[in-house]
Amino acid sequence: MASRSYGHYCAVARTLDVVGERWSLLVVRELLSGPKRYVDLLGGLVGISTDMLATRLKTLEDAGVVSRRTLPAPAASKVYELTPLGRDLQPAMTELARWGMRLLGEQGDEIFQPHWLTLSLQALFQPERARDVSLTVEFRVGADALHARVAEGALHTFPGPADDPDVVLTFADAATLTAIGRGPAASLREISSGRLHVSGRPDAVETVRALFLTPATP
Repeated sequence: MASRSYGHYCAVARTLDVVGERWSLLVVRELLSGPKRYVDLLGGLVGISTDMLATRLKTLEDAGVVSRRTLPAPAASKVYELTPLGRDLQPAMTELARWGMRLLGEQGDEIFQPHWLTLSLQALFQPERARDVSLTVEFRVGADALHARVAEGALHTFPGPADDPDVVLTFADAATLTAIGRGPAASLREISSGRLHVSGRPDAVETVRALFLTPATP
């Protein structure tokens, strides 16, 4: 439990007791992609101090959201990872990303890291259209890249470029993807303006359009 509590017998208040402090949900964001060393978390959480990270990790551990373990030799590194309770936050985090894309404007001088797109892609992804789909999609933002594997109705993301992607989506910048997140129909405008370039097999491209770039039918 966090050191400060709202003292309300309310599920929302209790959730905020645990993950409502500054940086806590961003720690969860970093760990949703898998176990991380302390130094990896520092690198992903640009702007956090080492003391603050240690404090937040301790709070999340005490609450049963995060656990520590030592990797087998030869690595033998200590890593932090989400517990089953922590992983249950993913749907809520995806909804926060979907809601937050409406608030993002131009990037300006704000820091961006490509793996931060993961939750935004989950928010855009339409699993009901992916039940019989199996493909790999590479997402490029400037010089950065991550890729996703769609299989059995689920989306899994990985850092870096794909070895042999079926489709490559190249965005002029992170704000271009955000504009599509605010309204997927904007993808046509971004393509015509040259801020989004889509390449790949025609059938795979059409599938990706349906999965990420076409609004859901009400």
